[in-house]
Amino acid sequence: MKTLFVNSRIWLGKNSFADSLGFDSVTGKISFSGNFYESSMVRKEYDEIIDLKQKLVLPAFTDGHCHFIQGSFVNSQLNLRNAKTKNEFINGIREYQLKHNKEWIFGGFFSESNFKEPLTINRQFLDEIYPDIPIIISKFDMHSAFANTKALEKAGLLNNENNFTSDEIIRDDNTSVTGELKERARDFILRCIPPATLEEKSTIATGQISKFHSYGITSISDITLPEDLGIYKDLIKRNKLLLNVDARLPFAEFENINECRKEFSHLTKLIKFGSLKAFYDGSLSSRTALMHSDYKNSDYQGIRTEFVNSGEFKRVAFEIEKAGIQMSVHAIGDKAVTELLDLNEEIISQYGLRDRRFRIEHAQHICEKDFQRFKELNVIASVQPSHLFSDAMTAFEILDDYKLEHNYKKLFDIGAKVCLGTDFPVVSENPFETIYYAMTRKAPGFDDGFIPQNKISLTDCLEAYTINNAFASICENEQGSLQTGKNADIIVLETDLFKLKSDEIKDVKVSQTYFRGEEVFCRD
Repeated sequence: MKTLFVNSRIWLGKNSFADSLGFDSVTGKISFSGNFYESSMVRKEYDEIIDLKQKLVLPAFTDGHCHFIQGSFVNSQLNLRNAKTKNEFINGIREYQLKHNKEWIFGGFFSESNFKEPLTINRQFLDEIYPDIPIIISKFDMHSAFANTKALEKAGLLNNENNFTSDEIIRDDNTSVTGELKERARDFILRCIPPATLEEKSTIATGQISKFHSYGITSISDITLPEDLGIYKDLIKRNKLLLNVDARLPFAEFENINECRKEFSHLTKLIKFGSLKAFYDGSLSSRTALMHSDYKNSDYQGIRTEFVNSGEFKRVAFEIEKAGIQMSVHAIGDKAVTELLDLNEEIISQYGLRDRRFRIEHAQHICEKDFQRFKELNVIASVQPSHLFSDAMTAFEILDDYKLEHNYKKLFDIGAKVCLGTDFPVVSENPFETIYYAMTRKAPGFDDGFIPQNKISLTDCLEAYTINNAFASICENEQGSLQTGKNADIIVLETDLFKLKSDEIKDVKVSQTYFRGEEVFCRD
């Protein structure tokens, strides 16, 4: 089927628009863009002509940083994201268990920024809800969680049989385990939960793909775990993988990546394995982000992960560099960002200049001397403005220099490469919410915007969500803009973003989404 949109606003980037767009579902490519007169000359080549009545047409979005498989499961778990009071928290857990009757209660993803009253969460609090069912409730950032006594006992963490550090299993002044778990300790206890079946996992993932389409997302940079690969294979087998997937496996999979590439190349061209990902530090809300300065009222600056402290990170990074593979590294704190830029300087000094497209994932705090280094070193900042919802107040409360928080507008201003994503499921996968937070910087406690001088323009946001994300995934020649010959990954909006106030953007709806020229979503 060859389709031609006419009487529309086709965004071609910057301030450039066409009014007609043609594409082919057989080739999956865009075949034409131009004005009304030019489209009248080619109409006979198309099977259907659709008058869009001046609706805005954009390249489909790429989520520049998400946890697709994990996020799919999270969306099926206990949801306490909107819990504001003690009763809402307790009732949310009880109602979930009454409905699902689970062996373990897990999920949550609550944000303390939502709380409207004092609420202390610990294992005793959770014991009062269900003492005989293991419970682990994660915070929204998924770097920390709270477990009840039953869960700690089942995982062997009540007496710290696994020798986690005091930064990972939190104790009170009497050295009693509080139930708060961070980083590796949280991950360890989650692995004790009986897994769902492959069929259940694939069904959940298929539903998430449909939700991506409803938001105009047809491509993702996915933080992929080895255990996710079986689900991807099952989706491919069922012809359900209607996404372009840039899969980013952990550094530890370096020795296996070529075999993985070979195996999947026989199955589909929709998923590629072009990058490896590592964690350098933790998160802001758990005070594990690595900062140059101490957190307020402490002599503590956050952590480097054990992978970094052991020297393994740097060793493997140089092996990855020699293999010519792209690297993506999680860094929240400004000191973590500085040390990764230092690493890039060392790599360039040893191996010379090339098109590496090294990505710093989050780059949430950047000190003044490092902005220009992003551009000079050609390092990409992969950022998530929606985190401001909780991070703004957290930064204000725990950092002396809270103005560092999400200060990456300066990267746009100097022409460094920035791409946008959500970190789904930490926040909603909705790109319009991301753009809203980037443009308004509104967050609880900051009605006029948190450090409003760091607001980002709509055009910069759209480019960061489309062509910049394609560049960051090394596929800018295939997707990211509505140019002839590129993939026909297209969205039609119900409202023209360029005619809205920034406050209105978060409520924008997608009318249709096309993936490789095929309609995969239509709003009735």
